Amino acid sequence: MSKNDLEIETIARGVALWGDAILLCRSVKGGHSYLPGGHVELGEAAATALRREFQEECGLSPTIGRLLLTHEHVFRQKGRLRHEINLVFHVEHIGLGTGTAPPLVPSLEPKIAFEWVPRRSMHQVDLRPDALGTWLTTLDITAPPAWRSDLDAD
Repeated sequence: MSKNDLEIETIARGVALWGDAILLCRSVKGGHSYLPGGHVELGEAAATALRREFQEECGLSPTIGRLLLTHEHVFRQKGRLRHEINLVFHVEHIGLGTGTAPPLVPSLEPKIAFEWVPRRSMHQVDLRPDALGTWLTTLDITAPPAWRSDLDAD
């Protein structure tokens, strides 16, 4: 595959907090986890794409807040080179009540499951991309948006 064949994907992801826990999406087959979200369609705002993905994957219509992080990630998946730009937003209100225990988040897709992970336990999760793990444990949603990359600087 030549560099001209490489497609850069734009992914909208969300950080939903419940107390000190962060909502993660887990691949049932693969076992790895990632922040909820998905691809941004051509002509679609990233925040709109994130809300749409929540609706499609778990039936929720959250309030999408401000951009927290832009993260560039290059990796291989099933032998194919992938290049993502992840736009990570604060999910301000997930629409599941106000109790003290994190609520069950249903999955409408059999290949994924949602789970709340305490920030202090983030290092025990096979999080993809893994560079987000440290960022999530120290996350300050009041800080200015950040940029991170797993690419070597030239």
